[in-house]
Amino acid sequence: MIIRKSPLYLFSPIIYVLLLTRASLDPLLKMTDFGGVSLGALLNLAVIVLFFGGLFQSRGTISASVFKLWAGFLAIGLISIVISPIPMTSFRSFVSVLTYFSLFSFAYTFVRSREDLASVLKLIIYTSFLPFAVSAFQFVFPETSTTRDGFRLHGSFSHPNIFAFYLVLIASVSFYCIKSEAVFFSKRFIRLCHVIIPLSAICLIATQTRSAWIAFIAIFFIYGLLYERKYVVLVCCIGVLALFLPFVQERIADLASDSQITDSGGEKLNSYAWRKVVWLSSWDFIQNKIWFGHGYDTFSHYFLDFFVLEESKGFDAHNAYVQVTFDMGFLGVLAFFILLIGILTKYLRYFSLDPKGNSVFIGVIAAFMLVCYSDNMLFYLSYCWYLWLFLGSGCAFLELNAKKKATMRMMVRLDG
Repeated sequence: MIIRKSPLYLFSPIIYVLLLTRASLDPLLKMTDFGGVSLGALLNLAVIVLFFGGLFQSRGTISASVFKLWAGFLAIGLISIVISPIPMTSFRSFVSVLTYFSLFSFAYTFVRSREDLASVLKLIIYTSFLPFAVSAFQFVFPETSTTRDGFRLHGSFSHPNIFAFYLVLIASVSFYCIKSEAVFFSKRFIRLCHVIIPLSAICLIATQTRSAWIAFIAIFFIYGLLYERKYVVLVCCIGVLALFLPFVQERIADLASDSQITDSGGEKLNSYAWRKVVWLSSWDFIQNKIWFGHGYDTFSHYFLDFFVLEESKGFDAHNAYVQVTFDMGFLGVLAFFILLIGILTKYLRYFSLDPKGNSVFIGVIAAFMLVCYSDNMLFYLSYCWYLWLFLGSGCAFLELNAKKKATMRMMVRLDG
């Protein structure tokens, strides 16, 4: 009954159900992968077709604001597919970016009131119910979520890192619902959000994803700096208390550890040191095709050509900026920065319209830019769907409110 009353469900039941279930589909989609063609790929295409099909049917257009933000990144991405030595792989990977663009743009098409924004935020929160249920099962039966690094909670996601960043987003959306003065929710829903934030934090710690821990702290720290100083103190206290947890100490100690000599005589680096060596090793290859790169998602394809390993498997950059620079050149990473900084600027520009809510949005986009330094953020598809939907909905709502206020000022002037 709640679902059927949602403005988003009334707008498009298919899109609503697709978004509601995507956070829980990774185990199922993994079983349907046959030679690169899977149900997941079909869902990606479905999102793109539904968005552009809806625009065509309603004779609508992509918002000029969206076009200014995304045009450069998409154009260079399409060029990078053409020049790629593995164009089909590049195309399949870039379709994910097209889904992010579609969901961000969809928000501009759908959000026309505070009720519309509220329905998007509620949807994002509702997607967490099944992942939390799966997490509870994994806590009870830890062997179901044990990796080579020991127990790392992954919920209904394919990797602990993806689940970790999803949890950061769920906590952030919940916090926005509690703090925003531009969107209103029932007391019952607000109580639910108060429960979800600590629950997300507990599960986040169990993922053992250090960069997501940093993102979580950064969002609440930035909110505290911009609006409520008490959260700066609270976050610092929580951070200190977390250091008393043994596995938190181990994960942090790993970053501070020196390289070790293995039984075979090789050198084993800690994860951060290893990543820095990989980034530096890729520099010569980046310079060879400095403007448009080697082709989208080709870093792992060329990996063994610039980084010698005993293994025969390539690796991704674990740095979105290095990955984009390698794949799409300096023009590509410039377009990526324009996209991110453009969104951040919007929230700063319209900050006074909702200081509390915009502080959360600024924290989310700033934290995303921060963790792009150490993770393959553009490859975390299920998390990115909700991130870009959240950011797009916020931008659309702010611009809508700004236009309404400008119209009211004009009317007052005319009356005067």
